[in-house]
Order: sequence, then structure tokens, then C-alpha cells
Amino acid sequence: MAMSPKPTMEQMKDFLQAGITMMESDATREILRQCPRLPGRRLIELQRAGWDPLGIDQDVGCQALDEITPSGETYRDVLQLKETFVFLAMRTYLRSLEDRRPAKLEQKRALPRETLMEFFDACNTKLELPETAAFLLEKFQATKERDKRGQFIANMQRDLLEVLGYERDHGCRMLERVQQDFPDDKELQMRMRGWFQKAQGTMMMLEQKVIAAQMQEEMESNPEMAKAREQVAEMTPKEQGELIERMGKKVSVLQGLPVEARREHLSKLMDEDRLEYLKAQILAFSVMQQQAQRLQGGQQSC
Repeated sequence: MAMSPKPTMEQMKDFLQAGITMMESDATREILRQCPRLPGRRLIELQRAGWDPLGIDQDVGCQALDEITPSGETYRDVLQLKETFVFLAMRTYLRSLEDRRPAKLEQKRALPRETLMEFFDACNTKLELPETAAFLLEKFQATKERDKRGQFIANMQRDLLEVLGYERDHGCRMLERVQQDFPDDKELQMRMRGWFQKAQGTMMMLEQKVIAAQMQEEMESNPEMAKAREQVAEMTPKEQGELIERMGKKVSVLQGLPVEARREHLSKLMDEDRLEYLKAQILAFSVMQQQAQRLQGGQQSC
């Protein structure tokens, strides 16, 4: 049997444009609303079927799209369409869950495995959307106490439990029982870890942006920051690690303070102690960047 040819650039553009049109249609919305289970899986089936009229094997076509990298102008139009396609798919999936929201919330039954999988997918999808990132960043910037910022992500997750028909407090209690209720289900355990890591990675990325803005402000207003950067660049990895270990907790506490309170505290330190703090702050930010990048996953088209 001959292998299916890879799609041309024009065929990829045709597939993506047809998929966008399909996802925007009322007919697709109704199909997803009425499908008995797993609207996300049904949406993927509808997307992949777009390769059939083009004579391209579905797996070959999707792999070709996933292999595209942003290099020069060659694939610019395809990449732009792909981004529109991906984000529209996320919004279409989440809308389908809202369309199927039960009128009455479950407060006693355990979450079935299928619902848990749907919940993890929905949470991860929600956090991928640019409008979610913009909303959370605004909330993080307006919330001075760092320990309260994570609650915005938790509240989104709890909202999605109710979209799936489970009262939020009851749903949270059931989530705490996953390892007990499904001790041998490796796939479910892996999906739960991925859900946790996605939330943790998003939290780190947002913290990184907040701290980056703070550091930029301090760079412009605090001449000692430039000196601290120079000294960090001259430190060995061992010296950097020792400084983070020694000062990490203090940096975390001070970064959680309002800007004016942090400045007031720093102004009372001896010059040497203040410089140590600034160096530790720079290193802590670098570590946070690395951790967030490891926890962030990529996107697939279909």
C-alpha cells in the first residue's frame, strides 16, 4: 500500500481554513452539544476529517503541521492560520463544555475516570488561552500578597468542576482521593501530574512577569541593581548556588511585600546587605525562568 503524500503548503492552508470555518459553525456547536461523551475527542475527529477531501492521511497531515517551525517567511501564512486554528479549537472545546453544563450539581457521587480526564484537559486548555493569561496577569499585578495569587488559578479550576456538573467543594474532595480510588491507573496518575505541573508552570510564568516588571522598575530607579548584575556575572555556579540557598527565603518574603514597603525595608539595610539581596533577587528570577520553561508544554494542531 502506497504511503500518503505529505500535504503541500497550500493543502495545509486549505485544511486549517476549512477547520476554522467548521469550528465557527452552528452545526458543529450543536454536534458537540449533543454528543453523549467526550466533546473534546469528537472535536478532534471533526478536525482530522478535514484531511480526507484533500486526499491526505489524517496522521500524516497532522504530523506535517506539528513539524512546522517558525523559520523565515516560508511558512508565515501557515503558522498564522495554525495559531488561529489552535486557539479557536481551545475556545470551541471549552464552549462545548459550557453548552453541556448540567442544571443540577452533583454533591455525593465520586468523579468517574472519564470526568477526571475531561477536567484535567479543560483546566490545561483554559490556561493555554491568551485571554486567560492576560486576566491572570492583571489579577497577579493587582494582588500584592504572593500567597493569594495562586487562588485565581484554583478558582478557575473549581469553576470548571461545576461546568462538568460537580459542586466545587465536593469535586475538590474527590480530586484528593484520585490516588486512593485509582491506585493502579498509571495514565490517570500521569494526567493528574500534568494538570498540576501546568498550573504550577503558569503560576511561575506569571510570577516571572510580575517580578520582571518590578526588576525593570528597580533597574531604572536603583543604580545598585546594575552593580549587582555585574557581580552576579562574575560569580561561579557554586557561589551562586550558595547565595540562593542563603538568601532565597528572604527574597521570597520581600518580593511578596508591596513596592513601597520593600523599598523602605531595603533602605534600612547596610550597603553590603542590600547588594547581597539584589544579587539573590537576580538569581532567583533566573531560576524561576528556567523552572517555568521546563514546566510549559507545546501545542499540537490536531
